[in-house]
Amino acid sequence: MAKKCSGCGIELQSEDKNLPGYLPENKIKEKDAICQRCFKISNYGAYLPIDLNDKDYKNEVLKVLKKMDVVVVVVDLIDFEGSFDKELISLIWNKKIILAVNKIDLVPGEKHPAEITNWLMGRLFLSKIKPLDIAIMSVKDMYGVNGIIRKLRHFLPNGGDAAVIGATNVGKSSLINGIMKDKKVTVSKYPGTTLKTVKFGIPKTKINIYDTPGIIPKGRISDMVCEDCNLKIVPSGEISRKTFKLKKDRVISMGGLAWLKILTEYEVSPIFTLYASKEVIFHETNEEKMKELISEKTQEFLKPPCEKCSDDYYNREWKKEIHEIEENQELVFKGLGWLTVKRGPLMVEVNVPKDAEIIIRDAFIEPKREVIDY
Repeated sequence: MAKKCSGCGIELQSEDKNLPGYLPENKIKEKDAICQRCFKISNYGAYLPIDLNDKDYKNEVLKVLKKMDVVVVVVDLIDFEGSFDKELISLIWNKKIILAVNKIDLVPGEKHPAEITNWLMGRLFLSKIKPLDIAIMSVKDMYGVNGIIRKLRHFLPNGGDAAVIGATNVGKSSLINGIMKDKKVTVSKYPGTTLKTVKFGIPKTKINIYDTPGIIPKGRISDMVCEDCNLKIVPSGEISRKTFKLKKDRVISMGGLAWLKILTEYEVSPIFTLYASKEVIFHETNEEKMKELISEKTQEFLKPPCEKCSDDYYNREWKKEIHEIEENQELVFKGLGWLTVKRGPLMVEVNVPKDAEIIIRDAFIEPKREVIDY
């Protein structure tokens, strides 16, 4: 049987250094050998794209799921809709799942895990998914990882097979390393690092755990820009938030990635808060000026996207959608951020690329009752 890279799961080979899985022949026999791509990613933080697409990754995941006893589904709490979409739901339908919810450390303000769990149960009910259990975690500081090990032991008391699946960049490989108490799997800030399934045995158990390639959901704005901009949009640190009280026809942009125009005509102006990565600039102006900024690609106000990928982004076909959001509701931009209405209703015209998905949901960050007028 051919040996596989312990970092990304690809079959190792020494014939062609330009093909995936290359490693000099004298190193292939080493224990826990990793391909040169994984070595460069781990040691130099390099981005090394490979000729595989979302269909390849999905087929690999489907193949593994057929023989799993339990599936650990990792989702990003900050981009829940972008990491738990119809594509992923179709894969786990009728499976025994543990929902592992990552990035609790990035939630703005104080929110108890029990509140988050209750909110998640509401979202799962709408998706007609009933998990075995929900685990709130942060792979950044390994919070909650031991709890997942305990849950696996509980649901697999006699051992068995468990796969870790999820969208790209939700923390699957970091979770595997936390469970194994070792840096077994190649972890990268860039999407698409894991190429094939990698199998490990959890220490002191009879449970095998499988790291799988990330699924690429449809409609995420973060996937429509270059790799460097993707890193800026997908939060790994502090979440930026800004509150606005705007009159009709004012426009606000979320970087150069999306912009919305206020349509509400009530005497009392609506108040709302925007949330996104701190690298996404919020800018208020009027519609004419916004179009001028976009046509001139004014990086000072509209970034990301960067100068390198802005042409590709703005040359996409765009769409306008009109949404009315009530108090205690949120307008979600998959793969970018969300808007919470503090005082409403708020009616907006949203401008985004045609392929971007926008969703209205019950508020995750519930507005405080006392609102300051300014």
